[in-house]
Amino acid sequence: MQNVLPAPEKAGLNISALHWAGFLGIAVLVLVTSGIGLPSVLVVALGVAGMATLVLSWLGIGRLAAGLPERRLYWIAVSWCAPLLVARPLFSGDINSYLAQGLIAAKGLDTYLVGPAEALGADSPVTMAVSHYWRDTPAPYGPAFVALARTIAQIAGDAFVPTVLLHRLLGLIGIALMAWALPRLARRVGVSPSIALWLAVLNPLVLWHIVAGVHNDGLMVGLMVAGLELVLMGAAKSGAARPALIAAGVIAVSAAANIKIVAVAGLLFVGVDLFRRATPAGRVAVALGLPAGFAAVTAAISLGSGLGFGWVRVLSGVSGQVHSWMAPTNELGFLVGGVGKIFGADLTDGAIEVFSLIGAILGLAVGARLLWLTYREKLHPLYAAGLTFAAMLVLGPVVQPWYLLWTVALLAVSLTTDRGRWILAVVSAVFGVLLPPANGGAVSLALGYLIAVVLIGGTLFVLKRKGLLPEIRFRKSRT
Repeated sequence: MQNVLPAPEKAGLNISALHWAGFLGIAVLVLVTSGIGLPSVLVVALGVAGMATLVLSWLGIGRLAAGLPERRLYWIAVSWCAPLLVARPLFSGDINSYLAQGLIAAKGLDTYLVGPAEALGADSPVTMAVSHYWRDTPAPYGPAFVALARTIAQIAGDAFVPTVLLHRLLGLIGIALMAWALPRLARRVGVSPSIALWLAVLNPLVLWHIVAGVHNDGLMVGLMVAGLELVLMGAAKSGAARPALIAAGVIAVSAAANIKIVAVAGLLFVGVDLFRRATPAGRVAVALGLPAGFAAVTAAISLGSGLGFGWVRVLSGVSGQVHSWMAPTNELGFLVGGVGKIFGADLTDGAIEVFSLIGAILGLAVGARLLWLTYREKLHPLYAAGLTFAAMLVLGPVVQPWYLLWTVALLAVSLTTDRGRWILAVVSAVFGVLLPPANGGAVSLALGYLIAVVLIGGTLFVLKRKGLLPEIRFRKSRT
């Protein structure tokens, strides 16, 4: 296996250069999207150039990450996050939906029955800021998140900036939980903690979509991985099991699933592994205790928040109402629909339903197979859970770039080959520049991306000619 190591005398210079190049890219992105009045094509061009600078810097740091102390990576993460704390919400308008759902819940209305238009009024500025796709739909999130959004609404009202800052605080809590849990999980599998931090916490998708984009996936993933670490810590092979730690872990993962239900997959795979390793009496405790703990936490959140169990009813319906263009199953549906239009038939919606059903069936089969391999000790539970999240992305009806973080967080601590890690890194890098930082017509977007490519390519060419690019030396390693 080829492992990439820096020349010792160059490592400090390389990391510093890459660190601050990435910071500069972020600063450019924040500046050009701040509303300073640039034409949209320049906002796209300069914003994408800044994004690409960060992505390339991140990939460069990845070649040196194994030899870096964790504290150095924490410092890079903090400095990269800092400019984005004052940025406008980027890449998505979901924060407007969060605001609307919080206000609906604060008014005492059922967020799982009514959408923003009905609850707040179609002419409300808050409703009008919500994407037209979601103005008439109920909340698709679990009661833990809706309760948090309600609390923020009770504090900030309909004021947008405080709402964004408070939701960003939730995302930062999630990132902090990831920063605590991922190195510990990595050590359990025999993966470098520094590589796990680089691949997951410094990932451009965290910066763009958790910090800048203010998505609740950050808190969900943070609670999930922290909970899994607590469960595994409590069930460690050495010494007696510590039920209090296991219970705390179940509570954390269950809370994550009450933000987005997909988080329960992590608990399911760890539970299967605990069941396999337990004594006969212990297997009974695992088989009954983990589901009972999840059910108890869910009931406590649903009833304690006053939001009830209406969220269960909308789990399968709301998100799938919008045909996500990134979902492979939807792409197949669009293809069939396009062919149908040639012959005068409208087949798109029906084809998408069929392919979504096929995807769901295949997804269940893949998940069942991975559970079986985990039980047979063929796969580590964290790796199998990460693959399950990947299957959800490939076979599910809704795909967004930030959904990739579900699988990145678990594969970062369980992939044991450089090749696997770099495949995941390259996929993250592609998703990291996929969405533009500003809206615009097709011509504006295409021209903006073209200018960004020229800017980045020209800069790299000049730096290379002048010998200013950080050099990284390679050597063979059997690790």
